[in-house]
Amino acid sequence: MEAEITYSIISFISSCASLIFEIWGIISFAALIIGAFTRLGKAAGRFGLALFKKKIAVVASDDDYQDLGEDLADSGLIKENNIIRISDKQLAKAKDALLLVAVYGYLNKEDFRELVKGKNARCGLIVYCPPENGYLPPEEMALLSKTAFTALCNFRGRLVNDVLLMMLSTSFKKSDL
Repeated sequence: MEAEITYSIISFISSCASLIFEIWGIISFAALIIGAFTRLGKAAGRFGLALFKKKIAVVASDDDYQDLGEDLADSGLIKENNIIRISDKQLAKAKDALLLVAVYGYLNKEDFRELVKGKNARCGLIVYCPPENGYLPPEEMALLSKTAFTALCNFRGRLVNDVLLMMLSTSFKKSDL
C-alpha cells in the first residue's frame, strides 16, 4: 500500500516536472523563432555584449565623475569597473574610447573641440550639460550636430537612458571588446 502511494507521488511529481519543461521548451522555441526572423535577436545580443564588456569613459572632474559613476552603477545594468575617468590631462586616451561621457564646462573650449573632433568614428559621445553649467554656444552645438553618434543631455536621470541607447546604437566589433 505504501509502495503504491510512493509510486503515485513520484509519478505525479514527474508528470508536473515534465509539463513545466514542455511549457518552457515551447516558450524558448517561440522566442528563438521571433529572434531569428526579426532583428530583436541581434539587438539583444549586441546589448548584452555592450553591457558586459563596453567601457564608458567619463571626462569630468572628480566630483562629477563620482556622481555620474554612481548613477550609472546604481542602474544595476552597468558594472562599476566598466566606468573609467579621463581627466583633462589625459585627453589622448579618449581617442581609443568607444563610449564617452563629457561634462560640459570641465574642459576649456579648445580641449572640448579637440575631444569632439578627435573621437573615433565608431565612438559614441554624450555631452552632459547640467543647467547650472549654462548653455552650449551655437558654434559648439553646430559641431556636435555635424558629428556622428553624439547626444546632448541636461539631466542625470536622462543620462543613464542615453548611455544605454548609445551602447546599443554604436557599432563595435569583437576586436573592440
